[in-house]
Amino acid sequence: MVTCRVYVSPRRKADSFPFRSSLASVPSKHRRHGRWEWVGVSQVLSRVPRGGSGAFPRFDGRRPLPDAATDRPNARTDAPSELLFVDPSVSDLGTILANLRPRVEAIVLDAGRPAARQMALALEGRDGLDAVHIIAHGAPGRVCFSAGEWSAETLEGDAEDLAAIGQALGGYGELTVWSCHAGQGQAGRTFVGALARAVGVDVRAATKPVGSAALGGSWELAIRARGMPPKPPLTGRGLEAYAGLLAGVRRVVSGDVPHDAAENVTYVVVNSTDKRVVASFSLPGHANIPKFSITVTVPSANETYLAGRVDEGGKFMPANFTISEKSQFSIGGKDAREARDDA
Repeated sequence: MVTCRVYVSPRRKADSFPFRSSLASVPSKHRRHGRWEWVGVSQVLSRVPRGGSGAFPRFDGRRPLPDAATDRPNARTDAPSELLFVDPSVSDLGTILANLRPRVEAIVLDAGRPAARQMALALEGRDGLDAVHIIAHGAPGRVCFSAGEWSAETLEGDAEDLAAIGQALGGYGELTVWSCHAGQGQAGRTFVGALARAVGVDVRAATKPVGSAALGGSWELAIRARGMPPKPPLTGRGLEAYAGLLAGVRRVVSGDVPHDAAENVTYVVVNSTDKRVVASFSLPGHANIPKFSITVTVPSANETYLAGRVDEGGKFMPANFTISEKSQFSIGGKDAREARDDA
């Protein structure tokens, strides 16, 4: 029987648009009876019986995890000691969720809300954890969440939430960042140092590709503050089965701001195949910048993406924007800086 713990990050009424499980559902490759088959995240979840061992309770990140969530008689002493936060845009998400090590609890982040805020809410009331893991696409000096990047320049805006993440860890606990190249070069060292100061604990990050060995990846974090190399949140079988790389690539979204656009409109970038949200950005109103060009990070150079908005019912509405490798316009001034900061 497959048993694992997966939670979807909670939403609040003030959030801009509702999260739908379809936005995070991606194909996943699993070996069965000597052959490969493709399954989605929803199918992985449906394999686990409702109630009893392996059930998925509705997780409220504003409260401590209930004892019942461990589904074990000695829940208080055998509760999960490591938390994994997964961005919904990552490659081969189903394999990750189906192959967690024992005592690792997974939370799939909402694509439309700041990652640090969600993590802080989920960790509220928790302490003494051995590790908090993050799986997201990355690049040198950056961790690329669907809702925006972490970099040395952006961490200050999340200072309170990042401190809350550190407070949930024990004396020897650490934050591990499983994102391609996030710790590489001077940009990577600067980012890891800034993140460690913000959370107040050791941070470990990769200097090489993270993911499938067949694609040139591994599950090793080269920046080590002390002690033994950290364990990935997946089982050995899960590491072998994982078929993706956690690298991000840059794309430029450009075009005309709609004439009826209000101030600070939030747009999303989605995969054209299944409309998964992979990035988001905000723009000021049309009166401030009639044309714009803004850089976002997407999971793969081999996929096609669309930009637009998501309505209150969760429906994606495409905008007449262009997504390309090079910028055609540039925007300047205070509004442009704010737009880039929100991206």
